[in-house]
Amino acid sequence: MGRKSLLKKRKNITSKTHNWLNHLLEGLQYENLEQLTMDNIACIAGKSKSTIYEYFNSKEEILQAACQTRTKVIFDSLLNLRQQDLDTVSLYTQLIELFAAGSSGISLSFLQDIKQYYPTVWLVVEEFTDSFVELLKEHYTKGIKEKVYNSVSIELLGNIDKLFVTQVVTNPSIFSDDKYTLSNLIRDYLNLRLMGLLKR
Repeated sequence: MGRKSLLKKRKNITSKTHNWLNHLLEGLQYENLEQLTMDNIACIAGKSKSTIYEYFNSKEEILQAACQTRTKVIFDSLLNLRQQDLDTVSLYTQLIELFAAGSSGISLSFLQDIKQYYPTVWLVVEEFTDSFVELLKEHYTKGIKEKVYNSVSIELLGNIDKLFVTQVVTNPSIFSDDKYTLSNLIRDYLNLRLMGLLKR
């Protein structure tokens, strides 16, 4: 007989699971993630540890799933927006508002802690950022082709956009929760980007 797996088979994540993961994500925003325990997670999620272990093996897996739940909602809304018949500037304005609204309730300290203490979870943020930047680059290309935007390097714009999320807002020496919110920073940054792109 072969050896039994040491890891118990976990339940599939359902819409109800996504609901409490989103609740958990919001509740974690001002917690000390470095010292986060399964007991903390269970308390904030309003679930027993045994229930949580039916779905996840570790707190890293839980944080990863919580971040994936939020980023998928944001990205799906962005993709749906592209199907609407909007002019270039209106589309970009709506992209800004959807991204800012989707990041509402996410603290700068949460992102900063995820980046510092949970590199595998941070990959979720980076993958989402990469996908969002690709959407923006497609939009910039279309706007330049239509002569709505100034002709500038798409790669330069894309790299700066990525750095804003992965290096600037996650730098605690630059931004902190006592003065800024993530959603406002995103809105201000992308509006500045739009002002610079528009032909006068």
